[in-house]
This record gives sequence, structure tokens and C-alpha cells, in this order.
Amino acid sequence: MIPMDNFSDVLVVGGGAAGLYAAIAATEIKGIRKVTLLTPDELGTGGCSKKTHGINAALNEKDSWESHERDTLEGGGWINNPALVKIMCQRIPDRIKELESWGVRFAKSGERYDVGTYGGSSFSRSIHWYDITGLEIVNELVKRVILKGCFVHEGRWVVELLIHNGRCFGVLALNKLGKRFEEYRARSVIFATGGGACVYPISSISSDKIATGLVLGFRAEAPMVDMEMVQFHPTGLLLPGSQGNGSLLEEEMRAKGGILLNSLCHRYMYDYDDRGELATRDIVARSSYLEIIKGRGTKNKGVIFDISRIDKNILSTRLPKTVKRLRSWGIDLMAVNEIEISPTAHFLMGGLVIDERCETGIKGLFACGEDAGGIHGANRLGGNGVAEALVFGHLCGVSAANAALGSDANPPASLLPKPLTFYAIDNAQMVEIDNKIKQIMWNGVGVVRWQAQLMDAWNKICEIRDILKPTMQELAPKEISNYGKNFWGGRILLNKLDIATIITKAAITRKHSIGAHYIADEESEGEPFYNVYVRWGTDHLPKTQIVHLPENRRTTIST
Repeated sequence: MIPMDNFSDVLVVGGGAAGLYAAIAATEIKGIRKVTLLTPDELGTGGCSKKTHGINAALNEKDSWESHERDTLEGGGWINNPALVKIMCQRIPDRIKELESWGVRFAKSGERYDVGTYGGSSFSRSIHWYDITGLEIVNELVKRVILKGCFVHEGRWVVELLIHNGRCFGVLALNKLGKRFEEYRARSVIFATGGGACVYPISSISSDKIATGLVLGFRAEAPMVDMEMVQFHPTGLLLPGSQGNGSLLEEEMRAKGGILLNSLCHRYMYDYDDRGELATRDIVARSSYLEIIKGRGTKNKGVIFDISRIDKNILSTRLPKTVKRLRSWGIDLMAVNEIEISPTAHFLMGGLVIDERCETGIKGLFACGEDAGGIHGANRLGGNGVAEALVFGHLCGVSAANAALGSDANPPASLLPKPLTFYAIDNAQMVEIDNKIKQIMWNGVGVVRWQAQLMDAWNKICEIRDILKPTMQELAPKEISNYGKNFWGGRILLNKLDIATIITKAAITRKHSIGAHYIADEESEGEPFYNVYVRWGTDHLPKTQIVHLPENRRTTIST
């Protein structure tokens, strides 16, 4: 164990944009003496934030935060938490201005921002620094985390929350380099770990993402919301066997003239939505998937992204990193006109329930980024992911710091958790079961869903849980200095199986199609305006609850 003096006012878990911003914001609250950040990789290298391209912010003339708010609620099927949406849309301009004051670059002409267009937005409002916006932001945030004196511990995987009398006082983490467990204690803990799409075979997320914050919050009995809402980005590269499989093609390519074709060379998007390729992500991804399952897909079960209408100069100047990245995988955007693509699992709209201070249902535990639910409703608009990370990362840091200063609660001398559970199986079995889970989720709880396939997926997941149950082992706190070699792989598998179970249970509970949750053979009648809450059950399986929303929610927003 690490020394007991490793105590922080605020402990941040996660090194993406949300976690970095949270750590910076916490240090700026007067009275805060120590902020610690844990990340599984080298600071600034892991996660998905650095891969992002555009940020929705109403900064140019004629646009307004109210318009941004309406677009976000409408895109989310009106099941978003309107208070959280308002916070994001009102405050993102301030976060952009702050980033600029720190030296982050955005493309501008004079005082006017150059803006891209994402589906579902009534104004072009995606500000950018070409296609390296996320990298530009993350690099600056990393510099400021160091400048602010945050204590950074790299190579740490968090495995358990430390809770006493219903309050979170820290985490237990695995030091991958030292191969030992370490106790990190704090008055406030922030989760910003992401990674909910880790249970799908075609995914855009980085391999270090295993839904840590979501599953640990769930096991600690924090309520979750709308976990059935999985976003599939419409344009993921289809390169089976390649590292680039599932990697994103920038949404701006559709705004600049890219069109979607089926194997019959038919431009199908207008068959599904009057906005064509600029419909929201849920609609575009679903339309492509329907074309594929109707037998009009490519040989690799994808569709064709025709970029012949995009000016090659635009590609080279607006998307230079994309051009370079695809070239490394054998695709030269300057020479080809067609690319094989597929919907790719990208983001969870659901997450831990948070209030307007980002605190979860567990006292002392805060969440932001993809770990927090309620902001995007049934579908996230492109450009709102980074906006959310910046706004709620900042808000989370401020709230957690103030909570730490205002708390007189102290942890006991020892906070060792209950025994750590994991599946004690060999690596070959882990890989086999991991692949099986991903295939079950893709076929049964994927882009398009059917009632019978949802139940089949649930039965198969429960069957895997039953098969693995005899292999479940516990690692007692007194043994944590010498964990078994199979612990970490077995723990990752447990995380993935838990998140797959949660998503599937929530999907079975929601009987109406809305946003990313599309049931092809839906039989339910009535309005789909409700949230699905998920909580830990006594049998270790999730239990769900439907909470209906006001019928007048469309008329109660600011515009």
C-alpha cells in the first residue's frame, strides 16, 4: 500500500479532456492544497479526447445558446435533462474563450470563427483547429495540469471505490508498472474514465477504455440513466483485421459533399430522412445498417462513402491529419473516390446520474464526460461531446473542490475494500469470451434492435455469466500486495460483462423506439418520453425503473 499521507482534497480518475479540465479547475479553488490525477497511460496519450475534431459553441453572429439548446434537446429525443443541457449550451462559449486565453488555437477570420457543420444543428457552429482540435486542446490541458502542480500518477487502473458510511473517500488502483495495489484517499473523487463502447466488435474507442467509472459506480449502487442509448457513428472505416477498423471519418466530410451509397450505387439517405447525409447520427447509422441487412451492403457488410464531390484541396487543408492517418492504413484520400465504411460503436449517451453540481448518487463521488448521463438524451449531436467534456469537466472540478472544502467528514484509518472479484481463466478463454460478448451485443443490442433478438442477447449474456460463475475468485485485501497473474485480465472481462449486462437490461426495459434505441418490430403505443434508470440488484444483476417525463417538456425550454 502507498503511505497514508497520500491524501488529496480532490482525486481525478481519467486523463481525457474532461478529467484534465476538472483537475485544473479544482486547483484554482482557494483553499485546495492537493489535487491528484490517475491515468492508465502516459498523461495525454490515452483516451479518445485527442482524436476529436469539432466543438459546438454558439459564438458567431445570428447563432445563440438557445438555438444550441433546442437542437440538443431535439436531437436527444427530448429525454435529456434540460437543466444539464442549458448549462452546457450557456457555458461552452466561456470555456472556448478560456482555452484561447491559454493559447489554444481555433480557425478564425478576424473575430469570426470558421465553423463546420454537424448533423442535427440548425447553424454551422462546430469550431475547430482543422482536424486536430482535440489534440490541440489536450496538449494545452496537459501543460496546465503540470503547471498547476497536480500530482499525476500514470499507469494506474482503478479497481474499486473506497466507501465508508455511504460516502466515497477514494479508490484502490493497480499500479501496472510496480505490479502492486495502491490506496488513494480524498475528500472528493471525480470519475472521467469513459469507454462504454468497449463491448462492440467495431468501435472507435481506444483500447485502454473499459468502462471503469460506469461499472464501479454501478457496483457501489449509484443510479444510472438511459444506458440503452449507445451511439453508433455512421462513418467508421471498415478495414477488417486492421488497427484502423472502426476509426472515424470526420463528419465534416459529409457536410463538404460526401454521400452514402449502397452496393447498387444508390444514394439512399434521402429515402430515410429529408436532411440526407446531414441527418443526426442515429438516423444515418441506422439507415446504413438497414441497407446492409436488406442485402444492399458491400461484401464486408458495409456501405460506400463516396467522396468524389469533395474538393481535394479541402481534404488536404481542412483535414490534413485524417489524410495522413488513412494513408498509414493504405487509403489515399487524395487518390480514391470511394471508401468502405460501417457504423461503429462510439459513445454512451447514458451514464451515472448527476445533479447540476455533477455529484452522483454517492456522496463525494462526482462524474463528468462519458461517465455522466442525462445530457445527450437518446442521441448525441456531433460536436457536443467535447462541449460536454469541457463544460462539465470544469464544473465538476469546481464542485468537487468546494465539496472537499465544505466537508468535515474524515475517512477511517483503513479503507480497504471488500475482496476484489475476478474471473480466474486463462488468456485464450478471455479472448474467446470477450469476442463472444462483442458479437452478441452487435447482433442483438446494436444499431437496429428486435424484441426477440434483445431477449436472445439477454439469455446469452446470462448464460455466459452462469458459465463463468464457478471461475469467480476473490482477492482479499490482505493479499493485494501479491495479486495473481490472471487478475487483471479477469477483472477487465468482468467489467465488460457487467456493462454489456447493464446495456442489454436497459434496452429490454425501453419498449419504445427513440433516438439510438430503434426497435424494428416495435409494438408499443404511446409517447416514448421517459428515462430508464438502472440500479444494482441484490442478485448482482441490474434492476430497472421507468420514470415518465412531463408531457409539456417540448414547451418548457428557453426558446
